[in-house]
Amino acid sequence: MLIAALYDIHGNFPALQAVLNELGRLEVDQIIVGGDVVLGPKSSGL
Repeated sequence: MLIAALYDIHGNFPALQAVLNELGRLEVDQIIVGGDVVLGPKSSGL
């Protein structure tokens, strides 16, 4: 089982897209997201 852990996304949508594309290529079984998730592309962090 291949597990990916994503942290510190901070609303950086282009970087998140790149990571998710790579995870799709690697065919991970599970993605865990934790810490510092801010909604919206290029969010200011409110």
